[in-house]
Amino acid sequence: MEITIFNGALSMGDSASATMVFAQDFRVMQCAAVGRKLTIECTDIQILGPEEHQEISSHVVFLDDCMIGRLRQDRSEFTLLPEVEAGVHRVAIHVATFPGLGFCDDFVLRRVVFSCKE
Repeated sequence: MEITIFNGALSMGDSASATMVFAQDFRVMQCAAVGRKLTIECTDIQILGPEEHQEISSHVVFLDDCMIGRLRQDRSEFTLLPEVEAGVHRVAIHVATFPGLGFCDDFVLRRVVFSCKE
């Protein structure tokens, strides 16, 4: 099963034309028990600053209010996900707000896909 949650071009960041949070609900028709994966594709993710700032400056990803990881690169796959039962679920991406050297440039969210084995 593969569910495309978002497919387009959404500017994310702190500039006037960008958004700081992406949140989208999606419906799963049956329980997703095996091989759950959330894939997020972006353009131009750059986490600036020294290595010690990378973790706090990357963008937090949530599935049903559970933090599943952070975006640090243009393509990320998350495989350690909470249970996904039949029904409505929500994916959210929060742009990092860490000020200073670790602050990120704006980026473009391109695609968000949830998949699992049937």
